[in-house]
Amino acid sequence: MKKSSVISVVVLWVLSLFASIACAQTANHSALTVKVPFEFVVGNQTFPAGIYKFQSLLNSVPSKATIDVLEVRSTVGRLYSAIVTDVVGSAEPSHPRLVFTRVGGRAFLSEVWQAGKQTGCRLQNHQDHTQTAETENDKVTLIASADSH
Repeated sequence: MKKSSVISVVVLWVLSLFASIACAQTANHSALTVKVPFEFVVGNQTFPAGIYKFQSLLNSVPSKATIDVLEVRSTVGRLYSAIVTDVVGSAEPSHPRLVFTRVGGRAFLSEVWQAGKQTGCRLQNHQDHTQTAETENDKVTLIASADSH
C-alpha cells in the first residue's frame, strides 16, 4: 500500500512537470520580443533600452476577463517584472505592438498587444489611473514581430 502511494505521488509529480514544461513552451511561442530603443517604465520599475519579451500570462478572452498579468523580461541580464493589467478588447485580431505614453519626459509602457489576439493589456500608472496620452505627440507605438524561437 505504501509503495503504491509513493509511485502515485511520483507519477503525479512527473505529469505536473510535463504540463509545466508544455505550458512554458506554449507561452513562449506567444511572447512578443521587441527592441525598445529608449528607457521605459513598467509599474514602478525603470528598464533601460534593450531587447525584451512581453507576454500575457493569463491569455484573457474578450468580455470574460477584466484583468491579466503581463510579464516583461529582458533577453540579456536579469531584468524582470510581472504586473497586473486591465484587459482591453479589439474587434479584430491585433497586430503585435507596444504603446508607450510620454509623461514628464519619461516613457511609460501603457499597452501590449500580442499577434492575432483580440485582447491586449493596458497598464495603470502609479496613481491608479490608466496611462493615456494627452496628445498624439505623447504617444509612441512600436510595431513588433512575434518571437520566432
